[in-house]
Amino acid sequence: MKTPPAALAAVLLIACSGKGAEKARPATGTEAIAEVVAAKSLPTEKFVSTTAGFDLELPGVWHGRYRAEEKKDTTAGAQLAVDFKFVPDSGSRAPSLNLMTVRVFPRAAWEAASKRPGRPVGVKIGENAKQVFTLSLPESNPYPPQSPEAPAYDRLIISVAQGGQQVHLTAR
Repeated sequence: MKTPPAALAAVLLIACSGKGAEKARPATGTEAIAEVVAAKSLPTEKFVSTTAGFDLELPGVWHGRYRAEEKKDTTAGAQLAVDFKFVPDSGSRAPSLNLMTVRVFPRAAWEAASKRPGRPVGVKIGENAKQVFTLSLPESNPYPPQSPEAPAYDRLIISVAQGGQQVHLTAR
């Protein structure tokens, strides 16, 4: 299922709101977007979840820059979550922090969760007969603005919503 660009753009705006970022990042937003656009020629990265029953196609810039952790999750009635964590460059002492989470909801639980007031638990990116798959991103970049990890993290987040580079989920 192809995710609507407007939904991913909304998620991107939430994720890149920059709360708490007073200093400029080493790479500007324009530079990060230009790098992501240039990376469109890279082959896509594919994550296969045997536990949750889905395949996720990611932009090529994600290759080697994340690790996935599948875990039981009860957030808003979900059954399972897959956290995609940023992998800093080798030699870095920076922690591996969350880039995005794919949650798997029973259909009835998603119907209830999607009607709750407040910040949405995620954006629906796929479904099958019994389940709904959602994507959620952090509200802001968790790395210090002047760190080498901050612009690398931003590139991955931007690539998720940049035209032609969205995340594509195939439910099995």
